[in-house]
Amino acid sequence: MEKMAWNIESEYPSYESAEYAADFSLLLKKTENLEAQVSTLETELRQAAEVSTDLGAPFVPAVQKILLEREEASVLSANLGTYLNCVLSVNSADTAAQAKYSELQSLSSRLWQALIPVQNYLRRCSEEFLRQVLNHPELQAADFYWNEQRELKPLLLSDKEETLLEALSTPGIRAWGELYTRLSGALRCRLQYSDRTEEMGLAQASALIKNVDENVRRTAWNAIQNAWGEHKETAAAILNSLAGWRHEENKKRSHTEKVHFLDPALHGSRIERETLEAMLSACESNLPKSRKAPLLMAKMMGKKVLDPWDLLAQCPVSGKKKERTYEEALQLIQGAFARVDISLADFVKMMAEKRWIEGRVLPNKRNGAYCTGFAKRREPRVFMTFMGSNADVSTLAHELGHAFHSWVMRDLPRVQTFYPMTLAETASIFAETVLHDVLIATAETKEEKMEFAWGEVEGAASFLINIPARFEFEKNFYEQRQKRALSADELSALTDEAWKKWYGPTLSANDKMYWATKLHFAMAGRSFYNFPYTFGYLFSMSIYARREELGSGFMKKYIEILRDTGRMKAEDLIQKHLGEDIRRPEFWQKSIDVIHGQIESFEKLALS
Repeated sequence: MEKMAWNIESEYPSYESAEYAADFSLLLKKTENLEAQVSTLETELRQAAEVSTDLGAPFVPAVQKILLEREEASVLSANLGTYLNCVLSVNSADTAAQAKYSELQSLSSRLWQALIPVQNYLRRCSEEFLRQVLNHPELQAADFYWNEQRELKPLLLSDKEETLLEALSTPGIRAWGELYTRLSGALRCRLQYSDRTEEMGLAQASALIKNVDENVRRTAWNAIQNAWGEHKETAAAILNSLAGWRHEENKKRSHTEKVHFLDPALHGSRIERETLEAMLSACESNLPKSRKAPLLMAKMMGKKVLDPWDLLAQCPVSGKKKERTYEEALQLIQGAFARVDISLADFVKMMAEKRWIEGRVLPNKRNGAYCTGFAKRREPRVFMTFMGSNADVSTLAHELGHAFHSWVMRDLPRVQTFYPMTLAETASIFAETVLHDVLIATAETKEEKMEFAWGEVEGAASFLINIPARFEFEKNFYEQRQKRALSADELSALTDEAWKKWYGPTLSANDKMYWATKLHFAMAGRSFYNFPYTFGYLFSMSIYARREELGSGFMKKYIEILRDTGRMKAEDLIQKHLGEDIRRPEFWQKSIDVIHGQIESFEKLALS
């Protein structure tokens, strides 16, 4: 357990430490400074906005100073926030940390409120004035960022309205997301076995869904369903409130152009609507072949179709114990990564030695897995609950892929490191693909090959069926939420409808409570936290397919792609590095064909 405990004390010894207090005080001071600096410009900013003129060259240094101090303050805010989120992820019941987090949220909101007049002005001003502002050694790297921000010009509200919206978001939309996080962290699951009853947190119960023993999976799945069932109306209220807030904001912003509920997610993902439609169209047209994946999984389990607790199950090819130790998992991943490039393996070794990975099983630990990082030192951290399953090994590789992505960008200006989710999933899914491919190639027995190939089949079912089903549900929910709030039972019906469309006859029953049990639907930071996974999956397949073609130059090209993800739109990035147009279904079809080839190979292996 000690080896699986991450080291975050290197950043702050505790949230009661002098180091934490010093950074919080500095953030407060910088916020006050920015409030004063912006205040001196407010009259000129307002007058310039009213008559659509520029502030003029004499004001350029003042704006540059604000942007430079803004960056320093945002680093402090991000660093403190990452630390507290790490603390609360491990122990969601830490009320003192919750209080600190609330305090930080209030101060951060105050910071962003203070900056709104200047930020909005730079979104509206002439190109000439913006060029003058960015003509500073420490601001030139922000060119792409501000060009992207200026695309939002038609949606901007007045400075007062934007400030009010930011002020209300902390006790509003963010509070609803925080409620879900606290609820999931405190949830207790009662596992009713024939000979005993066990009680545990949601994270531990969710990890058991991946167990090789069907009785364990079914018991854990039912326990999770029952636990959330007791709070389904609360969960429904959270989703309704998040969607309702977003709809109202979109209405307010539709003063010049109508804002569709998908527009913020597309802008945040840096893709065009045409690209999303091309990708989903390719997935839907390939459904008959993709459904072969869950049907093969069922056949291997001796079933005609999968039960809902089987979707993340391990390969049942043998009765041998499948759990691995944490050290064994790290060795597997290092060995697999070394086949691509030794630098990947060395990175995993460094992450483990520095204890930048959290994998313990704890009672109040939050569910899920993620990669985060400290803004001051540009150091990544990985969070998950490791219980030894093959799925856990894949998850560890996935999150280490994320960490490597941020690691190779650590020398870039921070403003160029904010990559969208669509491109963020590239490195993580690439890492999973490397793991599975190498393990299959080096497996000594048929059973081992099937065990690792199972992960590819399971991934195909997840990314080509489950993720599109999530999108289908959320899209239908947002359409109906425009009229009224939906009950928990209505949300379950919408989930059932989406799963029927995508899974078809491959399941014995649909997971109708998935809308409540899946964290992604209740995240305040963004809506439609789903399609980027399929995007990253198929894009990473396209990159991986070029390994042999590029040979020794592959790693250089791969890192070049990763480093560009924070300073280019997805369409431009892929055109530049791969020479492909992702607005066309043909691009996605090539990757889907590779995946269907993996499914066919698994079938041949299983029947041999």
